[in-house]
Amino acid sequence: MARRWQCLEVGCGEFVTAESDEALVEAVNMHVREAHSSYELEEMILAVAEDAPADGAPVREEAKR
Repeated sequence: MARRWQCLEVGCGEFVTAESDEALVEAVNMHVREAHSSYELEEMILAVAEDAPADGAPVREEAKR
């Protein structure tokens, strides 16, 4: 099952979805690096990741605001 993480930086809210924990950590850190010039610890990413809905969401999508 795909896993999903949501960025909680102020004003962001992007969702990152991936098919494995390893891919999720990589994709999350790509987002955090590009959007916020920072990084997130693997343990923190996995602690808040949740099962993604089975709707075929893309690997990275902007949060609907």
